[in-house]
Formats: sequence, structure tokens, C-alpha cells
Amino acid sequence: MKRRLLKTIGILILMAIMILPPLRTADAAGFNYYTSIFVKKNPERMEYSVGESFDKTGMQIYGNRTKADGKTDTCDLGLDDLKFSPSKFTKGGTIKVTLTLNCMAASGKKEPFSTYLYVTVYEGDPPMYWTKSISAQAKKTVYKVGDSFDKKGLTVWAYSEGDVPPGEEKWNCTSYVKKISPETFTKAGEQYVTVTAHLTTKYSSADFTAKIKVKVYDAIEITKHPGDETVDEGGSCAFTVKSNHAEKYAWYFVKGKTSVSVKDADDFFPGLKVSGGSEKKLKLSDIPIELDGWKVLCEFSNKVETVKSNTASIHVNAKKATPAPTDVPTEPPTAEPTTNAIAEATAISKTDPTAEAIIVPKDTPAPANPEPSGSTHTHSFDGVYHHNSIEHWLECSCGERTAVANHVVTEWKTVTKPTKNTVGVRKGTCAVCGAEILDTVTYDDYDGDETARDPMSWMLIVGLALAGLAGVGCIISFVIVIAKSRKRRRRD
Repeated sequence: MKRRLLKTIGILILMAIMILPPLRTADAAGFNYYTSIFVKKNPERMEYSVGESFDKTGMQIYGNRTKADGKTDTCDLGLDDLKFSPSKFTKGGTIKVTLTLNCMAASGKKEPFSTYLYVTVYEGDPPMYWTKSISAQAKKTVYKVGDSFDKKGLTVWAYSEGDVPPGEEKWNCTSYVKKISPETFTKAGEQYVTVTAHLTTKYSSADFTAKIKVKVYDAIEITKHPGDETVDEGGSCAFTVKSNHAEKYAWYFVKGKTSVSVKDADDFFPGLKVSGGSEKKLKLSDIPIELDGWKVLCEFSNKVETVKSNTASIHVNAKKATPAPTDVPTEPPTAEPTTNAIAEATAISKTDPTAEAIIVPKDTPAPANPEPSGSTHTHSFDGVYHHNSIEHWLECSCGERTAVANHVVTEWKTVTKPTKNTVGVRKGTCAVCGAEILDTVTYDDYDGDETARDPMSWMLIVGLALAGLAGVGCIISFVIVIAKSRKRRRRD
């Protein structure tokens, strides 16, 4: 066994000795030689017409060389001995041109090395004139993040060279535009839009580009909307908003379709004092009763967009009437309790069961206002309702109120549909006093139905659903009982 192993090792050693001398001879050849060639730089002309000859001007061919010391590099071989095929183009299309140079090989002799490139050959004569460059302009150059480039306002001009007819030196090539980048703006700042058009060259066609400078701003983001305010007549309140990327603020009073700038408030609300109409905080003072039921909103703007906040309601509590001063008798007569107010409130309750009437207790006499003559004042309610945006009531000439109740609206109609970012507006008519009421509705509460939901309808639907489920349960129980009965019979 050992003899066989030693014999095998000896044979491998002899084979190695026979192979190594030629390798050492090749490494020490003592001269430079080439292993391949390649095109380092294409010729100036890459497009031809049928019948023309290949032009090598501007081309560079390099060789991969192994030096005498065994190191490798590349070097320029020149074009003096260059041969190419075909030398003349006889057909159109994309033509392969084979390039050949004789270089020193590892054998110590010069051998042919080849590489190739492709050129475009066109059949027929080249055009009389062709495109040299293009330019582009756009009507809209200011955008916000998320906007798309406005292609409708884009105009692209092509400039020609060659034997150009009069009037064709510049022409509109907008219809040849094939690409716009970027199409949508994803970041703010000054940037360029690249427009690419595919047009005719002297021997073929090519893509030409032009750039348009645009300015992109961040979109306005509202971080705080104004809130509702309730004030007394003659009082004051303030509304505050916050936002990102807004440059200007403008406040408005709105009611239904009417919109009044706070700058024109004096014409609509005499005596009202306004400050901060173009700032983040709006201050109102000496608020008149006429402002009750109105709403405010803020309009944010920058160079690219205008955004409106949600509306905020203004509820103004009217001042109670103060009776005129009179001469009080030395011994004022005792006021007798009156039942007029009770009768009026009872009548209203019968007419409108939903009204929350305020009834004077039987053991409490009605307020008395002494008249100049010294006679006792008796309240008189004429049945005509007074109202504000929240409630209605009957009112005596002295200012005393009764039958005070919130408005009762049984059917609403949508004026403005709400969105996820803005509240909607709805209107209805009070069933008691006939006043037209405007109210806001949020996106979550809006179901697309302009008629208020009837609670009894919902109860009926739920009742029918429960009855249906109970019926299905009875049927299932009946089927199970029959099935068990049949199984017992089979066993018996």
C-alpha cells in the first residue's frame, strides 16, 4: 500500500516538473504583447445615408497590453493601420462596423485583433433643415407641494438649422413633447422642470431637452380652528386660529350665503368694534344683538392657495328691558296675583307639546310695574313669538318673557355638505315660532339624509329586527327537535 502511494506521488512530481518550465518561459518572454482591443471613444459621426463611407475621425482605439514584467495596462493604438468593414454603406438600418488592427501577440508575432461598433444608416436624402435646440416656457411657475405641473400653459419652441425657409427658424413643437420631469412636486423650494421633445436631426431624430424654473411652496396646514362664543349684548369675545405656511389672514362674518368682511363690519353691525381682522386673533367688543346667529371664519392664504377654517358661531344674549323710572307712591298698592301668564303658558303647551314653557307658579304673583298713575301693571302676552338663534318666547311690553323654549326643528335641509376638514351648514324652520334656523353639521354626523331622523322609526326597525331573529331561533329549535325525534325512532 505504501509503495503504491509513493509511486503516485512520484508521478505527480514528474508531471509538475514537466509543466512548470514552459510557464516560467512565458512569464519571462521579454517583450510587450496585446490580448485584445476596444473602442475608447466613438467617432464624431454615427449617422449616415446609404452610399456614404464610414468616417473614423475622432475615434480612439485602445489595446489591453501585458508588459515584459508581467504587469498589464491599456494604451492608445492609433488609427494608421485601422481597417473597417463595411467601408461604404449600401443599405439602411443599424449597421455593425468591424474594426481591425494588427498588434503584437503573445506568440511574438503581429496578429489581427478586432472590435466593433454600430452606426445608423438612413435611406434617402437627409432633410433640408433640422432641429438644433429647443426652449420652453410655462404660464404657471408657482406651485405647492403635491401639485402636478400645469401642461396646459406649456409652450415649447424648436430652433432649426440648415437650409431653413423663411419663418421656420423658430416653430412651436409643443405637440412633440414626450416627457416632463418631475410631473408632481414632492418638496418645497426653487427647482427646475425638464421638458423633453423628440424631433428630427440631420440624419435621424433625437431627444431635445429644455428646463423651466419653478417655485414650490408647502401647502397650508390649519392646526387650530376658531371656537364658538356666547356673550351678552354689549360684551366682548375673541377668536383664535393657528396654521403652518400661511402668510396672510382675513376674517369674515357669515350667515347663510351672506359673507361680510370684518373690515366692512361698521356697515352691517353699527357700534361693533373690531381689531385683529388681518391677524391670527380676532377681537370683538360692544357686540350688538344683530350679530346673534352669525358665524365667523378665517381665510388663510399664501402665494399659491387660499384655505378657509371651520366656522364658529356667535350667540348673543339680549339685555332685559329696564322699565322707565316712575314716581313710587308712599303706600304702594299690593299687587294681586294674576293668572294671565299661566294661561298663556298653558295655551302654548297645548299647541306645541315639545316647547319648554316657563310657567309662573300659582302662589307667586306676576311682577308688577307701577305706572305713572299708580295703578298695578298686568302682563299682556299678545301670542306673537320673539326669537333668537337658539330659543323663542312670548314677551310683554314691559320686557317680561314667558313660554321660553328651544327651537323645535323636525326637518333639516342641507345648505352645504360637510367634508372631513370642514363642517357643513343646514337650515330648518321652527315648528313653533316659524323662525328659520341655521345650524352646523359635522362630517361624522352627516348621513346624506336632509330629514332629521325619527327616533320612533329607529325603534320600529330595531323591534322588527329583534322579532325576526326570534322567529329564526324558533324555526331552528323546531328543526333540531324533529331531527332528534327521528334519531330516537331509528334507534328504537
